[in-house]
Amino acid sequence: MNISKRLQDIRKQAKISQPELAKRLGVDKSLISRWEKTERTPSIKQLSEITRVLGISLDYLLNAELDVKFQFRSTQPVSGEEKTQITKVIKDAVLQINNINSAYKLANVLPPVFNIKMDFYQPHIAQMALEIREAFKLNQKVTLAEFKQALSERNVHVFEWYLPHKMSGFSYRGAFSVIFINRSHPAQRRLFTLVHEFAHLLFHLGRDHNQTIVSLISSTRDPIEKEASIFASELLIPNNELLKLLEIIGKDSKSPNFIHTIAAYFNVSPEAVFYRLVELKYFEWSEKNKFFKKLNYQLQLEEYYVDEIEEQVDTKFLQTALNLYDNEEISVGKLCEWIFTSRESIETFIASRHQIFDQILEL
Repeated sequence: MNISKRLQDIRKQAKISQPELAKRLGVDKSLISRWEKTERTPSIKQLSEITRVLGISLDYLLNAELDVKFQFRSTQPVSGEEKTQITKVIKDAVLQINNINSAYKLANVLPPVFNIKMDFYQPHIAQMALEIREAFKLNQKVTLAEFKQALSERNVHVFEWYLPHKMSGFSYRGAFSVIFINRSHPAQRRLFTLVHEFAHLLFHLGRDHNQTIVSLISSTRDPIEKEASIFASELLIPNNELLKLLEIIGKDSKSPNFIHTIAAYFNVSPEAVFYRLVELKYFEWSEKNKFFKKLNYQLQLEEYYVDEIEEQVDTKFLQTALNLYDNEEISVGKLCEWIFTSRESIETFIASRHQIFDQILEL
């Protein structure tokens, strides 16, 4: 991909117009147009300024190979600071996907492509979920750590990033598959999001040139989002198991405590249980306010997406990056860039690894 096309794509991902970029760079707006039309080429100094303004690395600008454009599934528009934050997250997610590609190419260990696909058919959704449970060797009560491990074994890369509240997750399927989920959400909610995004990989991505999806909390009425949620509900809260519990509990199934009891039983959020019970006609959507208070979340995006490296970064990618560092093929700075964490976090993590290795050698 030539630099003119890269510059144009990155500028658009960042939602920056040609005049705005020109203003930030201190150049005439016509120069930006000439760069993007290949009529002129930025100097080394100008390239450095471009990367600073766009918040990217020079290596990404010059060498990134994957053209990733996320598609939003939303019924409500976002604006203001929230829109700015989401725009930055998506730009950085595209960068992360290219970082994965760069790491594997440098290590010469490109993993096999995730190759499972299904056609969504609601009457057979229970059988589909059962097939996935068996293929992935999942326990009856699925946990977040277990499902992440199962996905890793199938070469689906999972990252837990600190994201704006409205972003539940987003996914990509190409030469390799990637899922991002919101670390700011409770663990049970992250589990549902992870299975929901996995459903997009199964049913929707990698077909008709559709490679990406961004799932927002407000997008539950979208048909594709509904399909992903139906699958996630069945996988985590199997219909036959839920019906058995409803029969045992009987009349108490209408009490607020019941929803929380079932949520704990299946290791999911109360909201996920409510969604399932709405499907079974136990409740109407209009009753949701009886059980859940509407929370107001402050918009705050941390400087770094990752602080707990082992918990938040995909295992295979992390190991590949660390091997390259151990072999002195990349620097600490490059690790920080690839993992979206601070230098302090990565240095502390590396030091802890060395301590573990030293203890093993002593044994």
